[in-house]
Amino acid sequence: MSGTTRSAVAALAVVVLALVAAGCGGGGHHAATPTTVASGTLKPCKLNKAQRRTVALALADIRRLRRIQAPVQHFSDRGAPGQEQLTGKFMVDLGSTELPVNVFSRLLHLAKTATSLCGDCGKGLESEEPVLGNRGLSHGASCGSS
Repeated sequence: MSGTTRSAVAALAVVVLALVAAGCGGGGHHAATPTTVASGTLKPCKLNKAQRRTVALALADIRRLRRIQAPVQHFSDRGAPGQEQLTGKFMVDLGSTELPVNVFSRLLHLAKTATSLCGDCGKGLESEEPVLGNRGLSHGASCGSS
C-alpha cells in the first residue's frame, strides 16, 4: 500500500469509528436510563495549594465579570468598560498554575458565560479552550498533576 492509500484508509476508519461512537443509525429515540457509578471508583481531584489559589482567583475574576456585564443590554465587540482588561486578568490567573483539564474547562466555561455580550472577550477565551488536539497537554492530563 502506498502512503496516501494508508492515510485514506486510516481517515476512513476514524470516520467510521466516530459515527459508531456517536450512535448514528440508531433510528428511534430511546428512553434515557440513569447511569450510576459505584461509589469509590471516581475520586475527586485533590488540588494542591497553588491550584486552589488559582481556582479562587479565577472564581473572583468571574464574579467581577458578571457584575460588569449585569447592566449591559446589547452585544458589542469591545464589551463594557473594563471587561476586556478583567478577561485578560482572568486568563493570566487561570494560566498561573497547571490545572486538571476538567477544572480548567469548567472555569473557562463559567468565564465565557460571564462575558457572553463581549465579542473580543469570548474570542480570547475560546482560544484557550482545550480541544481534541491539545486536550491534556498544557493543562494537566489528570487529577493531581502538578
